[in-house]
Amino acid sequence: MAIVVALDERSKRTERVVAFSIEEAKLRNDKLYFIHSLYGGERTEQKEIDAGEELLKWAEEEAKKAGVDCETKLLVRGKEPAEDIVEFANEINANLIIIGVRKRRPAGKVIFGSVAQDVILNSTQPVICVK
Repeated sequence: MAIVVALDERSKRTERVVAFSIEEAKLRNDKLYFIHSLYGGERTEQKEIDAGEELLKWAEEEAKKAGVDCETKLLVRGKEPAEDIVEFANEINANLIIIGVRKRRPAGKVIFGSVAQDVILNSTQPVICVK
């Protein structure tokens, strides 16, 4: 079975997401798929791609240190992150999605939306949110 772990940026929250996902994979004896979604094209700069690759490499190293099987995927498919996460989870028949959440003010939610909320509402898999 497979667990999709959506990562957005290197932060304390992301460190908690990675640590939690490693423990969850050990309990379930599942493979982790660390993913980072970028829109692509003119909307994405090279430094964003480089940062995403670095983030995924770090997560992979953490999982391997813990003896957990994993793969990383930098998704640059012209989709919004939530759509990309849900679609990728379906493509690999994942049994779980793990995503980080953060507190936002109401105005921020209206302007920027919530990737985690969209994943929860549109995923057919269970979603665990880590804060």
